Amino acid sequence: MKPFFSLKRIEENAGKRVEHSTLFSAVLFSLFIILLILPIVLFIVYPIFLLFWKAFQVENPGQYFQEIALRYKTAFFHSIESSFYSAVISTVMAFFLSYGIRSTGKWQKRIALILLSMSMVSPPFISSLSFITLYGRRGLITYRLLGLSFDPYHKWGVILMQSIHFACMNTLFFTNALEDFDGKLYDSGRDLGANAFFVLKDILLPLLSPAILASFFLSFLRGLSDFGTPIIIGGRYSTLATEIYLQIIGFSDFSKAAAMNILLLFPAFFSFLLYRMSMKKADDRNKEQKGKTGLRLDSKHWMNLPIQFLLFFFLLFQALQYASIFLYGFLRFNKKQIFFTWENMGSLFQYNLSTMGLSLLLAFTASVLGSFFAFLLTYLMERKMKRGKKLLDFALSLPYLLPGTCFGLAYILAFNKAPLKLTGTVWIMLFSLLFRQMPLGSRLAGTALSQSPKNLELAARDLGAKPFMVFFQIILPGILPSFFSSVYLQFSQGLTTAGAIIFLISAKYKVLVYTLFDAINRGDYAVASLISGIMILLSLAFSLLLGRVQSLVCRRGVGK
Repeated sequence: MKPFFSLKRIEENAGKRVEHSTLFSAVLFSLFIILLILPIVLFIVYPIFLLFWKAFQVENPGQYFQEIALRYKTAFFHSIESSFYSAVISTVMAFFLSYGIRSTGKWQKRIALILLSMSMVSPPFISSLSFITLYGRRGLITYRLLGLSFDPYHKWGVILMQSIHFACMNTLFFTNALEDFDGKLYDSGRDLGANAFFVLKDILLPLLSPAILASFFLSFLRGLSDFGTPIIIGGRYSTLATEIYLQIIGFSDFSKAAAMNILLLFPAFFSFLLYRMSMKKADDRNKEQKGKTGLRLDSKHWMNLPIQFLLFFFLLFQALQYASIFLYGFLRFNKKQIFFTWENMGSLFQYNLSTMGLSLLLAFTASVLGSFFAFLLTYLMERKMKRGKKLLDFALSLPYLLPGTCFGLAYILAFNKAPLKLTGTVWIMLFSLLFRQMPLGSRLAGTALSQSPKNLELAARDLGAKPFMVFFQIILPGILPSFFSSVYLQFSQGLTTAGAIIFLISAKYKVLVYTLFDAINRGDYAVASLISGIMILLSLAFSLLLGRVQSLVCRRGVGK
């Protein structure tokens, strides 16, 4: 007779319990992944699929696409050309600007970040209009001060405006990447005798390749989908995004607009593949990192002088541009004379300013929920998923592959009837903002995770920590600066975006950017400048509040 208590039976039961526990954890993790993927499928893949399905609802799809490709090949080439140049220029410029900000003093750094943050909340159309006001044919600086007649309405005007606008976001992006950089590697190169230039070329640039490629990827996609800048200052230089916008607004031809968007997917998908390859290399390179120290750049090297000059003139340009936004609402022009006036303030209150509250609520909710969702899903893709993460990451990037107008129209096609009828409600605007800006949070999360070593996570798992505990107590505190940056960037973009939401508003639910759009259409540029100033001040107030929250969290030791 076998004994009831035996060591072999105890070991067998313990093995069965471990096996059942492992199986239960795997099933629970799979269900959790499915719950996270469902919103991506429902609010990104499904609407875009319906929009593209419209392109094939013609008699001869092959011939139809061929005719569109031949007719708009010049606009397609212009899109690739302007997006590539603006992405390269803005990425290179942003890297050196962030290097200069990192190597400057505290109060200079604070001023630079404030000006860059202001540029991030520049409302649509106003940046181009302020550029024309200052540097156009009758600009305040080019014509009235310097006596020059500068013509900005051409290809290089579009590239210049896109490069400057994209450089602001990319500079904040690189600044966070430099904060997460391991300073021991830089110090080691300097201790071995290498000067600042070679350390920059051989150590800093290769290790920051994920941030560089992510910056290029985001800028390239933003350039492909930008229709506002070419419309205002492009002149005869038309891009494919501009043609798509005109097809929707002028002719309501959804099928042609969808077919033209398919053309934009090819260069966007190619840049996406390059980004994924770079992220994989960066993840493999950072596996063996043991810990990090702060990066201390050499501010006395000769290379820092031209970088500081570049930073000074760039910030001066931004200060003049956004000062004109605030001042234009209080100025009146009479021939060659300029008068200060309060008349435009009275015209401001004739517009519906009650939309401000709804805009703030939508932008705040979308930024917090979208950033948390993007960071959590990106962590699971990069660290936990073995299959399908490339496909899921591509699905997350789809909203940035389309112009905002097409993403908004895709929501109209998807949610205009039961059982998911959301048109005419505030929910369709919230979901549009949340998932339209999610690629931004996903890219920031991917870059932060690529510079975060896996050893701490593996050590926590070996000590028995649960997956949720690992994410909230090990991973999230280490990437907290990037998370707060994502919240702020998504808030500012959600507050000022027009393309994706302009078709989703209703008579009951309107946003502040619609009031701005209404003022521009009426020709009340002074009132539009006042509304833009209000939006900038709101976003700056949120930035200060967010910075205060981040400092409190770090002071308690959560962000360290």
